[in-house]
Amino acid sequence: WAIPHFEKMLYDNGQLASVYSKAYELTGNDRYREVVEEVLRFVELEMTDEGGAFYSALDADSEHVEGKYYRWTQEDVKEILNDEQYKLFADVYGIDLDPNFEEEFYALLLPNHWDDLEKRYEPWGSLNKKLAPMRAALLEHRSKRVRPLMDDKILTGWNGLMIRGFADSGRLLGQDKYTQMAARAADFCLEHLKDDNGNLLRTYSQGKAKLNAYLDDYAFLIEGLIALHKATGDEKWLSKADALMKAQLERFWDARSGGFYFTANDHESLLARGKNPVDGARPSGNSTSALNLIYLSKQLENKEYLDFARRTVQSVSGIIKNSPTASPRTAIAVELLGEQ
Repeated sequence: WAIPHFEKMLYDNGQLASVYSKAYELTGNDRYREVVEEVLRFVELEMTDEGGAFYSALDADSEHVEGKYYRWTQEDVKEILNDEQYKLFADVYGIDLDPNFEEEFYALLLPNHWDDLEKRYEPWGSLNKKLAPMRAALLEHRSKRVRPLMDDKILTGWNGLMIRGFADSGRLLGQDKYTQMAARAADFCLEHLKDDNGNLLRTYSQGKAKLNAYLDDYAFLIEGLIALHKATGDEKWLSKADALMKAQLERFWDARSGGFYFTANDHESLLARGKNPVDGARPSGNSTSALNLIYLSKQLENKEYLDFARRTVQSVSGIIKNSPTASPRTAIAVELLGEQ
């Protein structure tokens, strides 16, 4: 898969920051650390509201053409770089090959495995330093193009995933700045994305919050608060997560079959209150809630939370048995419950 859909989603970047920071912790591979740093730098510069929360998405299109802002021709790059720079850049990023995008256009990507690059040139760290000013020159040129539009809605659940991304990265990379950004976004959500009764709301835009929150909003924000507790040890975040979990159980729990409905008990009337047990582009609210309950149970010594976690897992046991890859997070919860 060489050509992406060029839309940049907040929830993708939040999850990728968490995954790559964990990969860096496990391997010590500096390339993984660089990915984390580049992702979070982009989110900080392009997708962060002045209040500290995060915007939802950056469109794929500009001037009604998908990817136009990001695509390049050989001639574009030759005009920006000198001959020596172009030779190296073209080899590394594959623009000396046939176009990999539409017509004469290229989407820049690293076509070769890291080991191959290092065999032909030098260790990635030093090679990357040579490439950095070339990329900067292309970015400067690109900044003059018509930019894709930003969807500047602030969504509670998606912010929860990004809060976790920053908090995980701050903890695993030893960067307090990332943790502070996570905390600032969490404070924003807890202050501005609630109604007069203290219930979470779904979306914030132009100074106003509205719409009842869904299960994912509660589950992902709680997960972000838990990540902040892991990163800081501050009991404030544990207390906030606990309060939200109590509200989630009161408003979303299925007392008959276990697990959580997607909508709250005071949501507008629907023909049926559904559940989503499957991890997709975003994880399931149920699988995330099971993991949240397990963590809170241990930290707060609350056995009732552990029972709720078990019932949540049991409610989707058929899916796990028949298609475990449909909900890998639930499988992780099963493993953790077995350790209790």
